[in-house]
Amino acid sequence: MGGKASTYAWKAVSPMTNYFYGSEGSSSATTVENYPKGRYKFSPLVLKRTGSMYFDEDGHLAHEFYIEVPPASKSRKAGMRRIRRNLTPQGEVEYDIPRLHVDLPMIMCQV
Repeated sequence: MGGKASTYAWKAVSPMTNYFYGSEGSSSATTVENYPKGRYKFSPLVLKRTGSMYFDEDGHLAHEFYIEVPPASKSRKAGMRRIRRNLTPQGEVEYDIPRLHVDLPMIMCQV
């Protein structure tokens, strides 16, 4: 209908539209057809991700680290305890093959 309510509704439904196509300021017509084609603010491809693994003090890389705990008495078994200190996150990891962004505001299909 072109009012402010439809403008806010459109921005709530597709929040990534302004990132891919840019914002038009206070324009009441906020449809994807009104934005210039092929002019992205940034690429719709994702090249890096945040790593989910950690480095320990020795430089080993893993999701979790454990240490063996000796038994308190002879009749008990040895156990494992998870290490949570002195770990550094892996950081940014590059993808081998670029991926499409999750919130890509376009429908892609094979006909």
